[in-house]
Amino acid sequence: MKEEKFIYKKKIKDLPKDLLPREKALKYGLSSLSDIELLAILLKTGTKDNNVLSLANKILKNGSIKNLRDLSFEDLLKIKGIGETKALEIMAINEIINRINQDEPEIIISSPSEAYQHLKFLEKETQEKLIALYLNTSNKVLAKHIIAIGSINVLNAKPRDIFYYAIQENAYGIILAHNHPNGEPKPSKEDIEFTKNIYRLSLEMGFEILDHIIIAKKGYYSFANNGLL
Repeated sequence: MKEEKFIYKKKIKDLPKDLLPREKALKYGLSSLSDIELLAILLKTGTKDNNVLSLANKILKNGSIKNLRDLSFEDLLKIKGIGETKALEIMAINEIINRINQDEPEIIISSPSEAYQHLKFLEKETQEKLIALYLNTSNKVLAKHIIAIGSINVLNAKPRDIFYYAIQENAYGIILAHNHPNGEPKPSKEDIEFTKNIYRLSLEMGFEILDHIIIAKKGYYSFANNGLL
């Protein structure tokens, strides 16, 4: 927390380049950004006392970008550093999201093959990614979050990052997926150990790991289909 406050107090120009939202997005893609970093890009500038990351954090109140839906134009104007122009831009973002969601069909995943079809885009990824789908008791997908990106070993992915979003989305089930860009979909020993550990922790926390799918150009491997969950 102290480190975060330090980052928020600093001027953007004084931050390391790997912490700058625009540079990070250009290097790793928009999907690598946190909710605060995404909002910071839209806000463009901060204030005299707080840089743009700090301002974005204040708007989201240390929470999800979904919190924007609960803010009115008047609520935004009460935040120091938000004038009518920025408030109107944020409200426009909400309206765009609402209009998109009106036509967005529900995604129901009831089998490993359906999960694979939804995550098949990972076949084309050149970087390794660990993704989590969060479902309710009716198998409806509530959200999809990237847990880790880059040259990763899933064994080193932090379980707290997976369960943080599960709590945030009020999910029941979790489907994990990661890709093997240059290999077979067959799980490594590390993949198996990681899955066992996450499964054990999920039961302790009241969630259910429904599957862990490994995706490669030659197809996919489902832990559930192979009796490993």
